[in-house]
Amino acid sequence: MTRQDEYRLWLAQGEEIPPQLKGTAQRALRREKIRHKKQRVIGTSLGSLAACFAIFIGLVNIFPTFAAACGNVPVLGALAEAVRFSPSLSAAVENDYVQSIEQSQTQNGITATVESVIVDQKQVHIFFTLEGEGYASLSAQMPEFSPAQRCSILGSGFRQKPGTLLDFTLDYADQDVPSGFAMTFAVTGQREGEEETHAAPDRAYEDELLEPPPEPEEEILATFTFDLAFDPQFTAQGEVLEVNEIFTLEDQTFTLTEAELYPTHLRINVEGAEDNTAWLKGLDFYLENEDGQRFDAVSGGVTASGATDSPAMVSYRLESPWFSSSDHLKVYITGAKWLDKEHERVYVDLEQGTAPWLPEGVEVTSAQRREKGWMLTFRLDGALRGSPFAMTFYDAEGKAWESHQIGMTFSDDDQAGFLMLPLPDYQAGEVWLEAQYSRSTQTEDPVVIAIK
Repeated sequence: MTRQDEYRLWLAQGEEIPPQLKGTAQRALRREKIRHKKQRVIGTSLGSLAACFAIFIGLVNIFPTFAAACGNVPVLGALAEAVRFSPSLSAAVENDYVQSIEQSQTQNGITATVESVIVDQKQVHIFFTLEGEGYASLSAQMPEFSPAQRCSILGSGFRQKPGTLLDFTLDYADQDVPSGFAMTFAVTGQREGEEETHAAPDRAYEDELLEPPPEPEEEILATFTFDLAFDPQFTAQGEVLEVNEIFTLEDQTFTLTEAELYPTHLRINVEGAEDNTAWLKGLDFYLENEDGQRFDAVSGGVTASGATDSPAMVSYRLESPWFSSSDHLKVYITGAKWLDKEHERVYVDLEQGTAPWLPEGVEVTSAQRREKGWMLTFRLDGALRGSPFAMTFYDAEGKAWESHQIGMTFSDDDQAGFLMLPLPDYQAGEVWLEAQYSRSTQTEDPVVIAIK
């Protein structure tokens, strides 16, 4: 039996989701109180979907239907399960586009094994496991690389059952994947029967958000360094398609300059005209080939990357048609998210708890002056999952201030959410927030652009 036959057999066995699992991740995400620590990563990732992925993978380990499906081909089955939510990576596995690494190290009873990588000119997906007898869960901290890598880095699932296939993802914006690097990461864990301890709350949640988040004091169980070398036959894979097609959305003019086609994803790169009145912050779009096969925008991981000299997002990620043998490809743009240039900063009268303008779907509900600063609360339309504001804010003189963390909650029926935005150490009666977007629009007819 070939590897592709094994993969198809595994898919057939694991296609059905157990009834008791359906909707579990979505229900678990509801009511979840999320604290966002400030991160500076080029591009955007869908936090709720990433959390959903982590919860789902954890639940998969509990249900025997999925475990049985992977039992006959454990390595391939674990990899196929780990990439199940990515059509591009699933296609890479099915088409044997996987480089085996199989490096293993053991320290202090913890064994780390780098199993394989999926790599091309612009992305690296590193798949590894952590094992340790007597541990209920193990976690890999964010990795460091030597030489340092100029890329976005997404971490692995947190507190996963030993033996779970984890992954690190590296996405390169303005340079190619190197031939190799050294990767170092630390491991923490929770022993079986050991309950997680929390400090007893002795103050209001609003006051906690106004303080810098406490650094976790988890014991480092082991630190591993792996020297990874990538086969040139994988890192050379990629194709740049020149397009240079001008198009218009909502009276704003753009040029789709090129498309970049890789085994792990496809990118379309756009430039906005200088006289545009709004920055492009997001696109609703999909790709079709000559057979009508559809490739959607990626739903997790790095979905777009931004310009260095403006708030605009200029490079967008789609699932890859690399393995589809497509002769013709067209992009269909159906909507966009905007940041109007006149609304890059949002004025809020803290004393009155009012704002003359707010992003679409956002309503200020309260402004509280507290001992350590101000606490702003906003009601969010149920369709919004991320913060409409950055964690940098400004006073009347234009001085930049920083939030350390924010709080978000969502209702069971998904009709509304609430954002708690702290302004630590801030005492002035007015503030200017940094908006992430202004509004979203949909096109009556898609903008269609041939890229191949």
